[in-house]
Amino acid sequence: MGRTRTVARPRRRLQPSHVRPGQEPHRAGDDFAVALVLHDGGDVMFSGKMGAEALAEQGEAHRLEGRHAEAIDHFTRAIELAPGYAYAWGSRGQAYWALEREAEALADLDRAIELDPELGWPSIERALIARETGRYGEALEVLTRAIEVDPGFWEAWADRGAVHYRMDDYQAALADLDKALELGGEQPFTLRYRGLACWLLDRDDEALALLTRAIELDDEEERAYYDRGRMHAFAERYEPALADFGRALELDPGYVSAMVERGRVHRRMGHVEEALADFTRAIRCDHEHGGAHLERSRAYSRIGRHAEAIADLTRAIDLDPDDPTAYVERSLSYRVEEEYEKALADLTRAIELGTDFGKSRLYRGDIYRDLDRHGEAMADYDHYIASFPDEGAGYRERGRLHDRLDRTEQALADLTRAIELDPDDADAYAYRGEVSWATRPEEAVADFTRAIALEPDDYWHHASRGVLLDTMGRHEQARADLTTAIELDSANAYAFKARADVHLSLGAYEEAIADLDRAIELDPERANAHFLRGKALYFLDRNEEALSALDKAIAREGDDVDHILLRGSVLKDMDRYAEALADIDRALALDPTQGLAYTERGDVHYYLGRYEEALRDQDLAIELDPDNALALYNRGFTHSMLDRHEEAVADLSRAIELGADTVPGRVARGRSQASMQRHEAAIADFDHVLGADPGHVHALVSRGMAYLDLHRYEEALADFDRALELDPGLDHVEELRDHLAVALLDPAEMFTLFAHSLMAGTWSRASEDPEEFVEALDGWASLWRIAADEDVRAKEFEELDRAIAEDPGDVLALASRALLHRAAGRYQAVLTDLDRVLSVEPDSRWALGLRRAAQFDGGRPDEEASEFEWAYRLYHMGLPSALEVMCAMALAEDPEYLLGVMRADLLRKERRVVTGRAGAAAELLELAKAYAYAGPEEEMERVHASARRQPDYDAAKAACVAAARDTVSQAAAGGEEFPYVRRMRRLLALLLE
Repeated sequence: MGRTRTVARPRRRLQPSHVRPGQEPHRAGDDFAVALVLHDGGDVMFSGKMGAEALAEQGEAHRLEGRHAEAIDHFTRAIELAPGYAYAWGSRGQAYWALEREAEALADLDRAIELDPELGWPSIERALIARETGRYGEALEVLTRAIEVDPGFWEAWADRGAVHYRMDDYQAALADLDKALELGGEQPFTLRYRGLACWLLDRDDEALALLTRAIELDDEEERAYYDRGRMHAFAERYEPALADFGRALELDPGYVSAMVERGRVHRRMGHVEEALADFTRAIRCDHEHGGAHLERSRAYSRIGRHAEAIADLTRAIDLDPDDPTAYVERSLSYRVEEEYEKALADLTRAIELGTDFGKSRLYRGDIYRDLDRHGEAMADYDHYIASFPDEGAGYRERGRLHDRLDRTEQALADLTRAIELDPDDADAYAYRGEVSWATRPEEAVADFTRAIALEPDDYWHHASRGVLLDTMGRHEQARADLTTAIELDSANAYAFKARADVHLSLGAYEEAIADLDRAIELDPERANAHFLRGKALYFLDRNEEALSALDKAIAREGDDVDHILLRGSVLKDMDRYAEALADIDRALALDPTQGLAYTERGDVHYYLGRYEEALRDQDLAIELDPDNALALYNRGFTHSMLDRHEEAVADLSRAIELGADTVPGRVARGRSQASMQRHEAAIADFDHVLGADPGHVHALVSRGMAYLDLHRYEEALADFDRALELDPGLDHVEELRDHLAVALLDPAEMFTLFAHSLMAGTWSRASEDPEEFVEALDGWASLWRIAADEDVRAKEFEELDRAIAEDPGDVLALASRALLHRAAGRYQAVLTDLDRVLSVEPDSRWALGLRRAAQFDGGRPDEEASEFEWAYRLYHMGLPSALEVMCAMALAEDPEYLLGVMRADLLRKERRVVTGRAGAAAELLELAKAYAYAGPEEEMERVHASARRQPDYDAAKAACVAAARDTVSQAAAGGEEFPYVRRMRRLLALLLE
């Protein structure tokens, strides 16, 4: 026997010779592939004694073995012996068909039917050939004749049902297939076609059950697995679909359609490599399978391998030059590759082929739009909308074109119509959001939000909403959206750059730099990322790095005004003013209307001390944009520097209104306000600064000066103290604070300071200049001689005795009398009076000190020298007794004690006034003046009210008014408004009521 080869061929329905009409024929399958064995040499031997039937039987045996050439020889010999033998004619037709000799097959089958119309199987074979070759009308006619000849021939019913299915007449198909089931029972062929018909009638559950039953009856029927896999795939049940296609390929490893369908499922699941493997294998099995090339192109496109996609689509077009789908899909890849003319040519060809692929006009309009060929784009969009008025895509894309042409209302109308037609079109919402961005930002946010709800995994929806929210000042929400975009696509530089912009707005400069580094890593030529990186570094005062980044931006972008201008700003901050001016002048040469450039150049002139030039530039910037906050701010500073305070306040106020509300601006405006005697407005500015920065030294000093001008000395002193605490090196403030602190002392504090200064100064002179010390002592001795005058002393003793008699606990009187006794040499009386003081105030250090000094006649026992050093020194100064007692109190006790003693003395004096008699009013008014000096104000008012009730008040008050006016006038002349002056002014007001 000669060599054989196996060829994949359609299976044939077989009809053994012993089967007669009406009998059950053997069914070996349907129109799927079986092995065909071709004879490759050798002679066919016949027995001369064989009759026609024997020859036919031998031929049939050869045919079943796939030896079709030998079978044809035997059938031909049988026909020669019996020309009317229908069975031999039909069988030879089957053998011819197996060898793809269609004309001879049809001729033989027609002759068999002609010879024996009731022989059903040739009609089935005749119809099968017609159905496989797409001649469905012919197949239907043949099968109908077969059924008319033998209505019980279930195979004819089943095959006619299959033909009806192929002709898309699914109800007729079901009717025939149901009849086949009735006549022939459950057959895999019948069940499979009935399942397919049910599927296309949307009876999915029934269809799935029928295909599953067909597989149960014949689990080696690869076509049933294939069909059930398609059904699973259509319902997006991808795992069972893969299993069914895999089983089909196990049964028939060369099943190209199953390879293509499995590849399509892999592609939909994102298994691109597996999909490519299936498509490539299908193409190797069948180089002319256009569908496999088309599907592989889609897989290549999905992973950005557009050149390979184009190659596959080109092959698909070579195989079928009239398929518009391949042209359209190739145009999409050409568009991605920016080969726009080729893309246009493909779409034009698709349009020429007919309207079967309606989106050709839409896609061509998109390319025309991208190429700014707006008229042609509009014509295509209008044509598409006219052809498909209920399709939202046309309105959506035309709306985008209107937007590009700045026809905002038309754009919104089209995009709104697109959404009405397709409320689930996420892109339409996103595009409408882009159109609404500038004028209706809240509506734009709502549109982007809807787009995100529809497509939560779309990178651009999140990125677009994030950038919009950033422009609206909603930076945290913007950052969240852009972070989500980055999570969805971490290889896209745009979102990193946009999030960096948000970080800049939030002052998160390190985070901005990290994002920009990533953006630059992904897209090193993105000039704007280098620019923003330079800006972030500039804000971090990393000026050298900022310059490097800006140099890279300028190298990539060339004459970009923003980039050049920022580099000028960086150079300005580095005090490289000549280079800064060169960059700013270059920016102005590129754009003479660039207000920021004039602003920056004015700032450079300001730092160079060229104030008039600075003002000219700032004027130009403001002329270009009256709301240029930075220029107004800088001009205000310049006016302030030139003591043009009205202009300074006006400019700085407008700058603050526009948002340039900075600490230096507030301080500058406050100082100008103060210079214009608008102290309350100035203080409001300083308060604003200190509210944000409580440690701002310049604001503290400036507010203190304003308080000083308003005679609000306590508040001024508090500000000066805080400023010196923060910056001890402010000598002028320290000097002012010290003068103010002394002036604000109450009488007790003032006397305490006097006592300490007297003690320190006197004894300092004693050590530094003994002659001056002796002279000082002589001065005190003169006072003492006055005090030693007998008449004076007697009068003083008399007053003190009376005071003590009235108030035995009057420690001031007791101590003063003790010292008068000491001056007279009556030491026991000294100790007696001081002991009485100590009995009233046992813890009185001042009285104990005076007693020790008197006890030891000014000597210093070593063990007590340090504790009462002041008393021993005071003893030798020779002060008048009352003065020495007051100094002792000031040196040994705190000022509050001395103030209490002074006020107690005033109360005692008040008690001594005999009210209702002449002179009482004058005495009380003197006490009121004393309270004006010593405080508190309430006591002053109380004593004045008591004086007002005296009969001689009107006569006495004139002298008090004059004295009060004199005090107030002197204070006003000196620009002073100390607490005692305010109290004196209050007393004067009471006197004049």
